[in-house]
Amino acid sequence: MRRLSGALLLVVVGCSAAAVETTTSVSTTTTAVVSATTTTTEPPVECPPAPYELDFLPVEVGHTTLDPDEIDPDVWTSVGGTQTTFWGREDGTVGIALVRGTLPPVDWPNEKGDAEVDGTPVVVGPHPDGTWVAGWFEQPEGRCDLYAMVFYPPVSPAEVEQVLEGMIRVAG
Repeated sequence: MRRLSGALLLVVVGCSAAAVETTTSVSTTTTAVVSATTTTTEPPVECPPAPYELDFLPVEVGHTTLDPDEIDPDVWTSVGGTQTTFWGREDGTVGIALVRGTLPPVDWPNEKGDAEVDGTPVVVGPHPDGTWVAGWFEQPEGRCDLYAMVFYPPVSPAEVEQVLEGMIRVAG
């Protein structure tokens, strides 16, 4: 009987051993490195006024310039960092705007012609909004070496040509 008891004991122990489960757990540690970056944006370069004198102005346009703070910017004059000089009419509206620091922001949908401003090649042409626009650059072609000149209606092609031909570059 002892043999039988011993055999039963082995069977019970064997069954018990099979019923015992071993659990293994793996511990994982994750480290996240967060780096702070800062981005600084520099304000656009503020260009000085355009270094040109106008010897000829259309009859309706006076030699007095208008205060840029009192003019509502439009597609031609609203580029940040630029410097705009406005010549007004007797009724207070803008006749001509000379913008330093940008080329015209809108391409000419119509034919355009070539002209000169004090020996510098200029591209000029009419736009559907009634304006005539000229664009050119001086060397070395930095931001403040870009120019756009807008002639607001009413203006004739002959007047645009005369104004451009009568511009003289002065120091600056």
